[in-house]
Amino acid sequence: MAQPLNPADMQSLLTHDHRYQRATAILTDQWQRIMADESLPYRQQITVDDLTLARSLLRSATLTSQFDFETYAGVQQLRQHFGSQLSGVAQHWLVQKYL
Repeated sequence: MAQPLNPADMQSLLTHDHRYQRATAILTDQWQRIMADESLPYRQQITVDDLTLARSLLRSATLTSQFDFETYAGVQQLRQHFGSQLSGVAQHWLVQKYL
C-alpha cells in the first residue's frame, strides 16, 4: 500500500523544485543531467537527502523506477550502478539496515 508523502516532500512534488529534480534524476537514471547543471563537485554527488526523497516518491507510488530501495539486492544494484556518484554517507545510508 502506498505511503503518503510528508509535507516537505509533497511541496517538492507540487513545485518540482531542486530536491524533486535530483530525486527523479536518480529514479529515471538521468543523473548525468544533474552533474552537468551543478558547478560545484560536491553537489554533483548523490546525497542522503536525494535518496530519501527518491525512496519516498517510490513508496508513495508517485513514481516508478528500475531501482529497488527495499531489498538488499536492489540496494546493491543501485550502489553498483551509481558507484562513485554516491557520496560515502549515501552509500552507508543505503546499506545501514542490512549491517
